[in-house]
Amino acid sequence: MSFLQVENLTHLYSRGTPFEVSAINNVSFSANKGEIIGIIGHTGSGKSTLMQHLNGLLKADSGSIYIDSKDIWDNPKEIKKIRFKVGMVFQNPEHQLFDETVFEDIAYGPKNMGKSESEIKEDVLYAAKLVGLDDDLLNKSPFELSGGEMRRAAIAGVIAMKPQILVLDEPTAGLDPQGRELIMSRIIEYKNTTDATIILSSHSMEDIAAIADRVLVMNNGEVFMYDTVENVFSKNNELESIGLNIPQITKIMVLLKRKGININPDCFTVDSAVEEILNYIKEAD
Repeated sequence: MSFLQVENLTHLYSRGTPFEVSAINNVSFSANKGEIIGIIGHTGSGKSTLMQHLNGLLKADSGSIYIDSKDIWDNPKEIKKIRFKVGMVFQNPEHQLFDETVFEDIAYGPKNMGKSESEIKEDVLYAAKLVGLDDDLLNKSPFELSGGEMRRAAIAGVIAMKPQILVLDEPTAGLDPQGRELIMSRIIEYKNTTDATIILSSHSMEDIAAIADRVLVMNNGEVFMYDTVENVFSKNNELESIGLNIPQITKIMVLLKRKGININPDCFTVDSAVEEILNYIKEAD
């Protein structure tokens, strides 16, 4: 069994009323340790609802979630331990900052885990360094930070608990390209240093293409597709049929191919496209 196994998950809103609706229906997927899973889908496709089940914030009407072969709801009284193991970063997490200082905000999780003062300090400094927050910011109010710094502080508050699975719902929403790149690089660094499993949703196909190992495509609460980045984004027509797009750089490469330039259009990141074009130029010379 994979480290994270989701089996036949179904969740109904307004169950038993005339307004009953299936938010997710019979969803199954798995993820290995150290793997990055990107989740994409149009608004209302069930992405956020699915992600909130992974650490027990929501309990499904049917189906199971296993972490390291153990059902997370085997013992409902211990669901808090699951939330330490599966860290959840909500969309616009900076809105959840509340403490007097950045240090205290980041320390909130480790404190709830019952750690000692020295352990808490170590965890806070570790998380702050990993997300690129300077030590001199830790004694400031979180509301004195820039928007990008607030986003990183909020993510640090989850990383400080050192979760084995890190779940991020639109972590780069609203950030400029430089801020997006910084956040994504920190997520990758956390994965590389801890071998954590990363589950990340985004409306940016470029972000997903750049870091994901596999992509879960949601449509109307169901799994539409689950495959490698290459196999998912090569199915342009199928994605467009549910209102999604391939990365912009891939569109450019497809257009160049149609113009008669002999290149491989299946490039999903700028780096891979640059390499492909440079190879074409060398061969043309």
